[in-house]
Parts: sequence; structure tokens; C-alpha cells
Amino acid sequence: MTIHKPIAVTLMLLAGVVPAALSGCDGSRNARAESVADSDDSGPVNIHKMGGGIDVNDAPRGANLETMGGDIHLGNVGDFAKVKTMGGNVTIDRADASVDASTMGGNIKIKDVNGSVKATTMGGDVSAHVVGSSTERRDVYLSSMAGTITLTVPKDFPMEIRIKLAYTRSAGNKFDISEHLGLTRRETADWDTSMGSPRKYIYATGRVGNGQNHVEISTINGDVILRQE
Repeated sequence: MTIHKPIAVTLMLLAGVVPAALSGCDGSRNARAESVADSDDSGPVNIHKMGGGIDVNDAPRGANLETMGGDIHLGNVGDFAKVKTMGGNVTIDRADASVDASTMGGNIKIKDVNGSVKATTMGGDVSAHVVGSSTERRDVYLSSMAGTITLTVPKDFPMEIRIKLAYTRSAGNKFDISEHLGLTRRETADWDTSMGSPRKYIYATGRVGNGQNHVEISTINGDVILRQE
């Protein structure tokens, strides 16, 4: 269904209760809400739910999406994207501006973003693909408490890079940082017990070009993969 010309499309949906206009023609209690914003909409898409997934195909004026539990999918978004779920995966296909995505437990995948990125999860993988020119500053912050982080940037993307990877002794596997930028690496020799479970750290820092964009990546018990294309 298409929602025409809202000043701000706001849906307050209680746990699993979705109006028939959004859940399809059957009017059933559906955990999935879907809205499509037209290109001439005058405001952002705002969806706040107490539970269940969110699926938005198009939000040219931006999107503010939040659910207490469920996956979030956002197709094409302009202006800004702020998405949050307390438990579920987050997928954004294309963002033409800044992205702020978070989940308490799930993966985050940002397929194409032409803007700043902040993506955090308490448990899951994070991947972000930065596209477009580098005329304006576009900082990147990616964090996971347990998972692999993959960042792909354009070949000429100027950045100041700081990476911190921690791996615990109990994980039984040494994780690593994969990059071909010649970053300066340092690994701690002793097990640190200040955070509870014994862990070691791998740090990597460096600069590409003038370092205009700040890139910060941190994870525990997961690899860090940094690519240029």
C-alpha cells in the first residue's frame, strides 16, 4: 500500500497488532509492517512498534524506525536513516545520507551508503559498503560485542583509521585484522583480566590520503575485514 504525502508518517503499533492497510488484505495480526513513501512526500517515515518486524521500501525524506523485537529492512532512503531494534537483524539497501543503526542482538548489513555510518550490535556481524565521492566528511563507526566487522570503501576514500579487536582466551580461536593498507599493528602480550574473561587486544592504526574521514572499528571475538574497491 502507498501512503500519500504525509507530513510525517507515524505508526504506533502495539505488539503484533498491525492495521490491515499495512499488513495486507487479510487484516490478520501480523508481526510485519510495511509502508512505502512516495518521492514527493514532505516528511520522513516514522515507525515505532512494541514488537514485530519493520519493512520500508522507500523513504526519500528519511526514516526513523524502531521496534522492541524484530528485523528491520529499509530499501532506499534519503536525508537520514535512524533504525533500532532490541533484537533482530537490520538491513539497509541504499542510503544517500547518514545512517545510525543499532541492535541488541543481530546482524547489521548496510549494502550501499553515501554518508556517515554508525552501526552497533551487542552480538552479531556488521558489514557496511561506503560509496560515492569524498568531498564531504563521512565518519564511520562500527562496533560489535561478538562478531565479524567488514568495511568496504572506495579506493580514494581518505581516512584516519583506528581498529581495536579483542579476543578472549575462552573463545579458543585467535581472530585477526585483514587489510592491505599497511596499517601499524600492535598486539598485547599478556592476558587482560580487567574486563572479566581474560582477553588480548590487536590494535591497528593508519592514514589514507589526508585522513579527512574518521574510521573507528571495534569488536570482540570476531575478525575485522577492511577493503578498498
